Amino acid sequence: MILYLVRHGKTEYNTVKRYTGNTDVPLSSEGISQARETALLLKDVDFDVIVSSPLLRARKTAEIIAEYHPSVPVVFMDGLRERSFGDWEGKEYSDRSYIDFICLPENIFSAPDNGETIAVFYERVKNTLDEIKYSYPSKTVLAVAHGMVSRMINKAVNDIPFGEANKFLLPNCGYIRYEL
Repeated sequence: MILYLVRHGKTEYNTVKRYTGNTDVPLSSEGISQARETALLLKDVDFDVIVSSPLLRARKTAEIIAEYHPSVPVVFMDGLRERSFGDWEGKEYSDRSYIDFICLPENIFSAPDNGETIAVFYERVKNTLDEIKYSYPSKTVLAVAHGMVSRMINKAVNDIPFGEANKFLLPNCGYIRYEL
């Protein structure tokens, strides 16, 4: 299987550096422009299916890219939702303790109140990736997801430790191609 992984376009939360998680925010006008640019870059790829997080920012990015692939089915998968940051959602990145809590490997079994641990989140994303591989073997798949999801997919594909996984982050509407 060939997997193209795209991170959604920019949102106002990205602009002001707030944890978004499962908060369902739309793309900003810049994010819509980014999605259109990425759609042009990928217009000649023969996708067999587009899978996407159902959250609005990923959904809209997938729909914009799908305009160049009108016969390709778009499937929304809950397993591609962003990590739940619980009570941190809406808080700014500027509080360093939040960054350390999320990124340090020794914290993978801890979570913000009402949030998801990295360990649980990784298993969800890995299981979803396995489901995609099982459902679409020998196919070319476009997956549209989120920043933390992209880290966990990269971790699973490259079998790297959590600390290394946190060094990887696709920019908004950036993409990467994997052969699985």
